[in-house]
Amino acid sequence: MVNTRTDADLSAAVQNALQTLLPQIHKEIREEFRTNFKKLFFLQFFPRAEQERLKREYHSIRQTSTETSTKFMQRFLRLAGFLGAAAG
Repeated sequence: MVNTRTDADLSAAVQNALQTLLPQIHKEIREEFRTNFKKLFFLQFFPRAEQERLKREYHSIRQTSTETSTKFMQRFLRLAGFLGAAAG
């Protein structure tokens, strides 16, 4: 069996494959980073007491009579974002 491919053919094939796969790879890396960064940031930079306080606040969150729906939703999303999958 004789190899009839030249290095230029192989390089072009690899380049085409990379151009095709690169957007998907970039998307997956970005999503993986976004998913794990919140958890790592939370665990690294918030002491355990603060983590527990935020968890308690999340589980008992209620809109106050003086709080607008927008402010309540912002507060809720902030808490839910830190808890991630634990927010259930």
